[in-house]
Amino acid sequence: MDTLFTLAYEIGSLYIIVAIGWIIRRKGLISEQGQRSFTTLLLYIALPCLIISSMHMPFQYEQAYGALIMFVLSIYIMGGTLFVSRFITKKLTLPVNRSAVFENVILFGNQGFIGMVIILQLFGQEGVLFASVFNLIYYVLMWTYAIYIMNPEGLPVSKTMFILKNPGFLATIAGFILFIFPVQFPAFIMDPIATIGQMTVPLSMIMIGMMISTVTYAKVLAYMKDIFVYIAVMIRLFIYPIVFFLPLLLFKLPFELFMIACLLSATPSPATISMYAQVYGGDMEFSAVVVFFSTLLSVVSIPIVYLVFLLLI
Repeated sequence: MDTLFTLAYEIGSLYIIVAIGWIIRRKGLISEQGQRSFTTLLLYIALPCLIISSMHMPFQYEQAYGALIMFVLSIYIMGGTLFVSRFITKKLTLPVNRSAVFENVILFGNQGFIGMVIILQLFGQEGVLFASVFNLIYYVLMWTYAIYIMNPEGLPVSKTMFILKNPGFLATIAGFILFIFPVQFPAFIMDPIATIGQMTVPLSMIMIGMMISTVTYAKVLAYMKDIFVYIAVMIRLFIYPIVFFLPLLLFKLPFELFMIACLLSATPSPATISMYAQVYGGDMEFSAVVVFFSTLLSVVSIPIVYLVFLLLI
């Protein structure tokens, strides 16, 4: 139970930083162009440094076995939720410009930013190693499938190179090379990388605050009458993490690995989907509202999901 309180405390603390990001953007202290530069710094510099520094450790068979488990869990979770998300979206009566957005906001969580930060706070650098492995397929699907269903013509001809340009994917592969092979870089190289990686926590939260600041009070009130917003948020925050992880209790997985995968899968919808909607002609307002509500409610939902499995394991 102490870990539960720690989780609630850490999430609450992180969302104070989110509020700071919201204020910064709403008060015009940073422009839209500045926000894009901020996102680039986080996506291409800070997060990859966090992943690489977390995986720069001596090879241990126990960790390699854990990484294999996480990769298998990733296939199970992403494959299962993709199939179910596709099925649910087809069964619902949704406008054309909202259908792909709805599928994306229930399929993808904010595993790369909020998820990695929570795992770092709870499980430390080793937790980030396992989280990076779990996120590998997520990164591939986010940069391919998520765009494809929004715009079937949206992917470039060279899909392989498109995936390989994903900084999270590249950083994970680079980290694996450092982890598997006996290559230990000197401290004067790795210490700056680790220091930059530590910036991921505050930068991620500030960025989330800036992104959800685009949702106005009027939009919130208007979409509070939209049943599909509630359906999307409930599926993303509660139904998927509970339904897909309940069967895994039968396999007696190590608690740390189980909870890392579960917490990543319980993260709110990512603001990236709103960006895709804006670029590829989806319902951007709907996606922004779902991101807004799911992000706010995750302060409560993530500890609840954690408590459910804490009591069951």
